[in-house]
Amino acid sequence: MIMWTNQPYCVYQQLRRDGIFNCDPHKSILLKETNFQNAYRWMINQMKSKIGDPPKNVKAPIWAWYRSKNYQHCRLDFRWAQDYEDEVCMEIDIPEEQVLLSEFEEWHFVLSNSYLAPATSHEEYQRLNNWFESLTPKKQQRVKEKSWQQIFDITIRRQDEWTMNGEIVQGCFWQLKIDQVRKVWRLKKGARVREIN
Repeated sequence: MIMWTNQPYCVYQQLRRDGIFNCDPHKSILLKETNFQNAYRWMINQMKSKIGDPPKNVKAPIWAWYRSKNYQHCRLDFRWAQDYEDEVCMEIDIPEEQVLLSEFEEWHFVLSNSYLAPATSHEEYQRLNNWFESLTPKKQQRVKEKSWQQIFDITIRRQDEWTMNGEIVQGCFWQLKIDQVRKVWRLKKGARVREIN
């Protein structure tokens, strides 16, 4: 499965040196925030259930893009959201059975610990949210987590503003090996993007 992952340049250097890269949760800026910790914990449990346990000593997933915009399976133009002073975008080929794909926009319901109402209209959204608010906190948590399973349906459906599923799709996997890297583009702040591999 071809995907694209954006990483600091030092990750690519480590990958070339060691032949393998595992995400170090202590170096992740996002994992310092509680909502990200809880969401990652949930996603890690989903990965274990759907694609299997991680290799020994792997604690967190690596994220990549599968569809980057407009329902297209293509590389994200990472210039519009540069995360690091010196970063790379790696085109990678990971076996399909080792990847858990999810809908990027709907992932934000997990991040915000919110109920993902399966609504197809404003009226249905209001009705489902009113029902959800009437539940006990314990029942709300169960219903909320069950609703999050919808993020794994990446079937392309673009009918109206309520059914825009599958436009931007992300993938999680446990580990990246150097032989899974097909191409690499580097972007240093203030410089042009250039292919380096």
